[in-house]
Amino acid sequence: FAGRVILFTGAGSGIGRCTAHELKSLGARIALVGRTAEKLIQVKDELGDSDVFTFAADLRREAEVEATVDAVLAWSGRIDGLVNNAGGQFPAPLKEISLNGWNAVVANNMTATFLVSKAVYRAWMERNGGAIVNVGADFELGMPGMGHNGAARAGQTNFTYTASVEWAHSGVRINS
Repeated sequence: FAGRVILFTGAGSGIGRCTAHELKSLGARIALVGRTAEKLIQVKDELGDSDVFTFAADLRREAEVEATVDAVLAWSGRIDGLVNNAGGQFPAPLKEISLNGWNAVVANNMTATFLVSKAVYRAWMERNGGAIVNVGADFELGMPGMGHNGAARAGQTNFTYTASVEWAHSGVRINS
């Protein structure tokens, strides 16, 4: 990964944080993106590299996603990899999930993946190739108590399959 620029969403904690640590140790230049600037700065401090880029944004909003990708490209000049890790959910049986709760989980787990992937593809990967990894969840047998998350992750996986075919001609590899 030496010299490659990897953009991580949901980078302030959990899988995003740990994956950023791992790829940094393998030589990647790291762009940390999430909703909370303080958490991103804490991860940057942990990485011990002043060259790590942080950008706080709500990835459910297309204009903020485009501003994020523009800022990463202004900092690095390239985006070789994207780890779509941003997400969120809460436990609840389907009968108790409000429309607002349903929409929030779908936006966090599926729409953000679509928006960030599309923006990175159009701005860089369409002409230069790259790799996208979408962090999902096992949903194949349903997700009792988290049906909103299962539906969003199923949509995210179908997006991954579709984009992997549509964008393959550009040298873009997509996994989930």
